[in-house]
Formats: sequence, C-alpha cells, structure tokens
Amino acid sequence: MDKNEETVLIVADWDADGVVAAAIMLYAQERVGRFPVEERLKPDIMPSGPRSIAENLSSGCWNHVVILDIPYTQEVELVIKRLREECNSKIYYFDHHNSTIENMPKLEEEYNIFVVVGKSPTAVIVSRFLEGMGVKLTPRLGEFVKAVSVLEGGGKRQANISSGMVSVAASISKSLNQLRSKNAWIKYVQWLSNPIPFEIAAIKMGEDKINLVKYGMEVSKKNDEELKDIAMELAMSAKNLGFIRFVDARDKWKRRGSSALTSAIYRILNAPVAALFEKDEGSRILIIRAGEGFAEEIMKSLHDMDIIDDIGGHGNIAVARLRDEVTIKRLETALRRAAFEANKRKFKETLNT
Repeated sequence: MDKNEETVLIVADWDADGVVAAAIMLYAQERVGRFPVEERLKPDIMPSGPRSIAENLSSGCWNHVVILDIPYTQEVELVIKRLREECNSKIYYFDHHNSTIENMPKLEEEYNIFVVVGKSPTAVIVSRFLEGMGVKLTPRLGEFVKAVSVLEGGGKRQANISSGMVSVAASISKSLNQLRSKNAWIKYVQWLSNPIPFEIAAIKMGEDKINLVKYGMEVSKKNDEELKDIAMELAMSAKNLGFIRFVDARDKWKRRGSSALTSAIYRILNAPVAALFEKDEGSRILIIRAGEGFAEEIMKSLHDMDIIDDIGGHGNIAVARLRDEVTIKRLETALRRAAFEANKRKFKETLNT
C-alpha cells in the first residue's frame, strides 16, 4: 500500500442490519470511490458489538473510521477518544439506537464526529445518505435493505420484497450468532457488496468450503426448533409482575441468541417480558421485549432507578447490563413499578387521543 494512501476502517454490528450497512459502505468506498474518501480504496472491515469494541479497536490507527449500527456506550466512547487523540482519525457514526441519538450533540461537539442518526434501521439510514450523494445501490443491496427494514421494524412486509429474501437476511444474523466468526462476517459483507449477481459466498470450515447462504438457512431452521422448546419451558416459569412477566434464565441459557429467545417467550406469552441472562464472565444481562416502544421506555425507568447500566437495543427490544449490587428481589420490584408507570402513561395518552 502507498504510504500516502488514506486508510479506512468500517466497523459494524454482527447482525443483518450491521452486515448490510457495512456492505453498502464497502461498496461505496471500494467499488464507487465515493465515501468516506473520494477515490476507490480497499477498506479494512471488522465486526464488533458495543461491549467488545474497546478491545477490538485497542490498537491500530486509520485516517477514517466508520462506525455502523453500534449503540453508543462507555466502551464506544473510550474507542472514539483513543482514535481522536492518538490517531487523529476522522470518525463517521451511522446508527438508529436511542443512546446514540441522545448523545449526538456530545459526539459532534466534544469529539467532532460526523453523525447521521434516525429511527430507521442503520442500513436504511446509510443507503439514503449515500443515495443522496449519488451512489446507486446494486439490486442485491437494495433488496437486502428492504429485507432488513422488515426484520428490524417488525412492521408490515413490503409488497415488493419476497419472504425468501427476508428469510435469507434473518439467517445471516442467526448463522453469525452461531459461528461468531469474523471470517464469516467478512465473507457475508463482501458477498453483499459484490456487484456480480450470482457469485456464491463461501467460507472454509475444516477441510471443506461451505456455501454461507445455504448454511445460514440450515442454521436458522435448527435454531428456530431449539428456541421453540426452551422458550416454552421458560415461558411456563415466568413470574407475573403485573404488567410484565419476569424470566430468570441464568441457569437455563448460556449460549448466544438471548434476544431471539426473549422474543420467542414474548410471542408465547403475548405479554411484555423481561428475561435475565448471565454471561461467561459473570455479568448479568437484562433483555426486555414489549410492543409499541415500551421495552425501551421500561428500561429507561430502570436506568433512572440505578438498576442497570447502558441501554442498547431498540424500542421494542431493549438490552442492558444489570448493576452488580442489584438483587433479584430489587429487580423484580423495579420491573413491577416501571411496567406499571409505562402502562399508566399509555392509558393517559389513549384518553387524550
């Protein structure tokens, strides 16, 4: 590489929204040469979650760093601070999580970051931004943006998007959740960004190469079957806390896919659900699934009560780390109160409309 050539890093979340957003950005830089540098460059690409980003980007410097679909947390701020102070990197932040939206003024004023946020999935935000700059997406990328919009929004399926395309997008999240392979993530991003319509994405596993799309669909089907069984068992153990059900899954589920499992329990109970999980390092993760944006509203109340730390996720599924000193009894009391207050506000809003 030419010593004078600009360097670019694209870092995005592991799920389908992050993968598609990264693919769009990779296409815009590598194939079109439009953003963030106006020439064709081969960027570094990397998957990361909000908790692991400080470790993943603890070393190395780039002239330009693009952060996609990663909610703003203390760990993200540590990375931004290092990149600005040690590397003088130009940072571009595209996201739809409320923690990022709320901290947008701080990111712009304190760290001089280029921030683009909104309520749509990050892939949609990125596609609209780049299309506004004259970048025309390939048909493949365009279809996956629509599919991610269906998955992330949880709303009505668009008339011009097939259920098969939505299933493939969902399988990307599920297979990466199973593999947790940086190489597989990179392959998915490269495949999506490739303008050649029928090139197959493959990854080496052991002595064999597998088709990532086919593998993703197989993993998705298997995961759905496993989740259905454990979700039913946990749903039966749910504790009624008034307007929300609480599930202590710490001893029942140690694998990845906690958000998907919580959603499965929510569908079975047809009521707001708070599920508690424990990670290998001992941290306790609370996930709330509820409709009409209540999940995030309840989680914000818990944050105000000093029950949890940083809030991630979306309006209908929110994720946070339970504070070390919080007992299960205290958590249950806080959940009961937070859900009651959210339901009371909903009732008042209904009366006023």
